Amino acid sequence: MPNPKSGSGVETEGLADRVRHLVPAPKALYSDVDGTLLGPGGCLFLDAGHRLTLEPARAIMACHLSKLDVLLVSGRRRLQLHGDARVFGFNNWIAELGCQLVYNRGEVVIENVGDFPTNGKTVYQAIEESGAPRLLLEEYAGKLEYHTPWSDERECTHVMRGYVNVNEVNALLGREGLEGLKLVDNGRVHRTSLGLSLDLPEIHAYHLLPKESGKASAVRKDREIRNIPKESAVAIGDAASDLELADEVAILFLVANALCENHNLAEQIREKENVIVTKRAMGLGWAEAIGYLTSPRFFVD
Repeated sequence: MPNPKSGSGVETEGLADRVRHLVPAPKALYSDVDGTLLGPGGCLFLDAGHRLTLEPARAIMACHLSKLDVLLVSGRRRLQLHGDARVFGFNNWIAELGCQLVYNRGEVVIENVGDFPTNGKTVYQAIEESGAPRLLLEEYAGKLEYHTPWSDERECTHVMRGYVNVNEVNALLGREGLEGLKLVDNGRVHRTSLGLSLDLPEIHAYHLLPKESGKASAVRKDREIRNIPKESAVAIGDAASDLELADEVAILFLVANALCENHNLAEQIREKENVIVTKRAMGLGWAEAIGYLTSPRFFVD
């Protein structure tokens, strides 16, 4: 399999040795889903160029054969991920951008929202009653809207799409007494799949969620619950919301399309010594990373 690039964007000799040194015995893999494991349209069998491929499927098999425990970590709803995990043969996942930790194929659900007050309601309902969604939709009319249909039937996060400055939005939330919430950019989405009418230079998906929630805090909580040391944990992602995982794992792989979709990530990556950018995009990049973590024989037909 081709060698990935280092976080600096420079080809790194002996990368396989470096990976083995940083994570000699990987036990848990925290993986983003859309744009990372899955290709265009959420298809496992399409690469970034819409060509058919079996490499991601072979990589999933390699994880099973090497007993590498894969946890899907996504902004998707809990029940959406249940279907994905069942098909892939995974037992555990982290839903709604880190708000829910789900174990044993849905038998156990643990919320990860810190001390955010819900008063007996769902997290989603509590956020709605705070007035924060209405505030953002009014303040950024024409720049934000609900990300339908993916924003429907949520238990925790309010999902919007549009194009805004996240730091500016979070400062507004603080000024309005809503500092217990934050808006997180979960990556670029494509107009062709949305049928939206927003007249913006590009479209991103955003999650409004409790401030103490997130992918990083969820991974940290899972490692504590299941006693997984940092040096045995790896993550793979494709967005700014995945970069925070670098502090919770031995290695964070970013698939190549991460930089194509967000040019600001290149500067942020330079600050992280354990981030590796794959040469290939989406599912092929995912398979590339798995090739460094498992035996090459698992990829042989």
